[in-house]
Amino acid sequence: MRIDAHVGTGAMSQSSAELLVAFAFEAETLSRWLPEVGDEEQWKAHLVQALEREQFKAEWLKWWSTLTWGHPPAPRLVIMGMGPRGEFSLDRVRRAMGQVSQIAADLHASSLAVDVSMLETREVEGLGQAAVEGLALGGWQFAGYHREVQPPAADADRRMAADFYLGAYSAEAFRRGMARGETLAAAQNMVRDLGWTPSNRLYPQKLAEWAEKEAAPAGLEVAVLDEGRLMELGMGAILGVGQGSVHPPRMVILRYRGGGKKTLALVGKGITFDSGGISLKSSAGMEDMKYDMLGAGAVLGALRAIAAEKPAIDVIGIMAIAQNMPSGSASKPGDVLTAFNGKTIEVTNTDAEGRVVLADAVSYAVHLGADFIVETSTLTGAAIIVLGHEASALVATDDHLAEDVLAAGERMGERIWRLPIYPEYKKLYESNVADIKNAPGRDAGTITGGMIIAEFAGEVPFAHLDIAGTAWTNEGPLNKKAGATGVMVRTLTELAQRLAASSG
Repeated sequence: MRIDAHVGTGAMSQSSAELLVAFAFEAETLSRWLPEVGDEEQWKAHLVQALEREQFKAEWLKWWSTLTWGHPPAPRLVIMGMGPRGEFSLDRVRRAMGQVSQIAADLHASSLAVDVSMLETREVEGLGQAAVEGLALGGWQFAGYHREVQPPAADADRRMAADFYLGAYSAEAFRRGMARGETLAAAQNMVRDLGWTPSNRLYPQKLAEWAEKEAAPAGLEVAVLDEGRLMELGMGAILGVGQGSVHPPRMVILRYRGGGKKTLALVGKGITFDSGGISLKSSAGMEDMKYDMLGAGAVLGALRAIAAEKPAIDVIGIMAIAQNMPSGSASKPGDVLTAFNGKTIEVTNTDAEGRVVLADAVSYAVHLGADFIVETSTLTGAAIIVLGHEASALVATDDHLAEDVLAAGERMGERIWRLPIYPEYKKLYESNVADIKNAPGRDAGTITGGMIIAEFAGEVPFAHLDIAGTAWTNEGPLNKKAGATGVMVRTLTELAQRLAASSG
């Protein structure tokens, strides 16, 4: 679904949109809820009756709908509950508009008039971004491969017109936000397309080709390192992970040149399917391992958005892409691999492959001159045990970079929680036969996973984001169906803006 968003003109009560949308906060009067809709008594009395019967309480994401009987001209009104006003946030706007998008689809409405004037905030640009982004994310669905065309495929090119009525808000600031929301939502939905694509259609070569296709219109430079080039460069880690598959690994290097004094490297894990290799996973839920490339997907999506926003910083995107499969040629527990920077890795569990492919990618980012490295990956099930599906885990070697990542996530409505690095954890991944081992065990599993990758960043400030619990989630206001979310596109894009501003 494509969003065609504008700032509304005239009175919202006179809009000819198919659906009027207003917001309600708990314990506030009816007149405060509906400042722009009008005071036609017939349907307003209907709402009062619904309130008296407790059919609607303005609780968070609870909604109520009524026909207007032609007064105002729009045929239907939806009031979206926002909960207590004290809990208001821009992320609640994003999620509420995602719910509105799904309601509109269910009601077959293709045009909205939305009153945002009562959503009190000083961040008018952020309000515009969250509103449009929520509409685009909430209404997205993967087309699928059914023989008969299903509704998502039929709706893929459907347009949703949305007029936003601002009250006293600055139209110029709101429009800037809308433009950013459209950019970020398009990038996130592209990542979701990647995540939903099955691995027989998205093996390493195909993901690299997808990156090339996205790079050209975005104005990004792109280089693809095939297995021959990886071998020439001495990238034995990613080659070792990929050697069990008939589809050899790839590394994609994307470049945005913003003319800044500093260079940010964004690195992502791109395991297009993770069987666990010789350390085979159980069969239950293994189909979800097509999502194990969403770190690399987030890097691609962020580079696309960064190129559109043009911050004054150089950004390198590195996608470490492989398929982890068991076969006669696969790496085995006990093997020792040598990464690009010469460090050796004892493979004690082939299902801890993400940190291995990232060893080459992160050390290559150092080689390319990165001043900051931020890596993201669906790395550990332990992250889900600790944080569930509500937050991504952060392991960082540099406090200033960690603060910037956390601030970017907070600004963009993506929860991130920093975990500690203690010296005792380093002993967990010591090896008797190599510089490190790839699988220290269950203790502090999310932390040691990030620390192992950090070993390949050297002295460069480094941050690891484990998105195992947030890269795909159950259905909700921003996910019509359970699946990929596009997480970290917003945070990484905002981080580039913050670092550009602070590094001059």
